[in-house]
Amino acid sequence: MEEEVIDSSFFSEDLEEKSSVDVRKTGFENSFNERQVGSITMAIEPVSSRASIDTVLEMFEQQPDLTAVPIEKDDAVVGVVERDVIEKNKASGFKLFASKTCGDYLKESPFTLNCSDFIEKVAAKVNDTAIKVEIKHLIVLLNNRSFYGIVSIAKMNARLEELRAQDMEKAAAIQQNMLKKNSDTKKFPFDVCIWNRMANAVGGDYYIAKELCEGRYIIGSFDVSGKNVSAALLTVTLGSIFSMLSLQDSSRLAPGQLVAMLDSFLQEIVPIGNFITGAICYVDHKAKTISVYNCGHTNVFAYLKDEDGRGKVATLAPSLPPFGMGAVAEAINSNKKGAYKMPLRAGLQIDMYSDGFTDMQNDDGERYDEERTKAFFGELFKTDVYSAEKTIEKTVTDWVGKALLPDDITVMNIRF
Repeated sequence: MEEEVIDSSFFSEDLEEKSSVDVRKTGFENSFNERQVGSITMAIEPVSSRASIDTVLEMFEQQPDLTAVPIEKDDAVVGVVERDVIEKNKASGFKLFASKTCGDYLKESPFTLNCSDFIEKVAAKVNDTAIKVEIKHLIVLLNNRSFYGIVSIAKMNARLEELRAQDMEKAAAIQQNMLKKNSDTKKFPFDVCIWNRMANAVGGDYYIAKELCEGRYIIGSFDVSGKNVSAALLTVTLGSIFSMLSLQDSSRLAPGQLVAMLDSFLQEIVPIGNFITGAICYVDHKAKTISVYNCGHTNVFAYLKDEDGRGKVATLAPSLPPFGMGAVAEAINSNKKGAYKMPLRAGLQIDMYSDGFTDMQNDDGERYDEERTKAFFGELFKTDVYSAEKTIEKTVTDWVGKALLPDDITVMNIRF
């Protein structure tokens, strides 16, 4: 058997795409993390301000990716000559004489950055200055002392967007994982359908379907005031509270106490001016009772077939203040209508939803509104349990069409 000969020319020596910029080796290339200025700094040898502009022209011609050259004056790097400035002068017919020096095209750096600076912290100052003095590159020092290189402001903003996208992706994964852990209903003695769509990567809607203790279940829909990251942080807080409750003995905790305790916890965390609306359905399967607490949330609908086989509906409007204001306990004690209580009956359905459902708009900007919402749940009542999720999905998709989703949407359908 002949020995196999491998032709080395078949393989590429370097598969990585490299920049054409001639950067000097500093020994610090791997010393900075992706959030630090040093990670995107170009370590380029400076050129004297007294040198001919031809020196820089040659560098730009030989290095297509080079956008600026650092300029040294009086033994200190003070600014850059930018490719855009040179090309603009050439395009306008301005003659670049050999006698012209680099100093004639120098843009002084209004301040310096340090390799260890974090991009997120300096970005606002950098962009504000870039607009005021029309500069696209800044000088970067090592340990705030010796010259290290130059950084492109455009590259800094691109990295900032990349980092924010990565953070948002991680936050979305954390939020979705938390929602999944708090909504596992496979072992429930009744059916719970949960449908959710966030308007952005992370959102302010939160839902839970959890067995608190043997035979007692909590199903809830919540909507945090505000949007995006700030709202998502409060949903994480909600998730943490419910996770803590599951680790404690909740068998002696009455539903009204649980709701009041949740409000008390959130009062310490929710910033002034913010609040969380919520509808909580507390099911005591052993006692065959259901308690619904609507704390400033959208209407909750309860559907049940009457003796004639037709569906009848009860609208459970908000009767308690939103969470986070510290007013729920007093309202429960002083208001006899604090909770809606009903017997658990076969065929009963309870529907909860966030206001993103009523607020969704079609391509013409028409709002779905409360009337259509109530009619939708009336139709959902007639479907079988296996069709519920598909029915909700189709309704939202058909109505929204190509329009943007203005708010998060959560719909919960509970069937006994």
